[in-house]
Formats: sequence, C-alpha cells, structure tokens
Amino acid sequence: MSKRNFYKRFIEDEKQFYLHMAGFNSREACLFKLRAYEDKTLWEAADIMGYSLRTIDRINRDMKRKIEKTSFLYNNMAD
Repeated sequence: MSKRNFYKRFIEDEKQFYLHMAGFNSREACLFKLRAYEDKTLWEAADIMGYSLRTIDRINRDMKRKIEKTSFLYNNMAD
C-alpha cells in the first residue's frame, strides 16, 4: 500500500469524536466519511467528490492536521 493511500482504521467512538470535534469543513467531513466508513482510497474519493487527486491530497492533509490537533482530547477522554 502506498503512503498516499495509507489511513488509520478508527474505532466507531473515534470516528464519531473526530466528526464532531475536529472542526472539519464540509469537504474534509465528506472525505473522512468516505475513508473511515466506506474504506475508499484517495483516488476513489477524488472521483466520487469530483476533485483532482491534488485537491484531495490537500483536503486530506488538512483533515489529518485537525485530527492530530484533537487527538489529545480523545486520548484524555479515554483515560
């Protein structure tokens, strides 16, 4: 699997947490749902969303930053 297409598998609690707490915009939320719930690749998501792969890469990068910024909140809740 290429690095570009790698993604973390989230448990359901994490999926719900990040959807509500990460502050995703509509494009990031759509991509997160496609990746986390439907196991779509970035290429498939680009096709479904009607964006170029370069745009999807940018959306994915921004989405991952938001997940990283809020992950400490989830980890503190889990403790």
